[in-house]
Amino acid sequence: MAHGDLLDQKVVGQSGRVQRIQRWWRGIHPGKGVIVRGLTGWETLEETYRVLPISTFMVKDSAGP
Repeated sequence: MAHGDLLDQKVVGQSGRVQRIQRWWRGIHPGKGVIVRGLTGWETLEETYRVLPISTFMVKDSAGP
């Protein structure tokens, strides 16, 4: 794996369509989150939010014109 690969991602909370997620990145990325010493060496723990997409659909009149 290359430096900076995504190691894991976990949903830690959800409210409606908004999810709070944690991501573990291989390597040191100071702009993304907290630097920790993990199983693969230095890792970055990032906490962020993700908005789930809205599902759209069409309703057709079955009676016809």
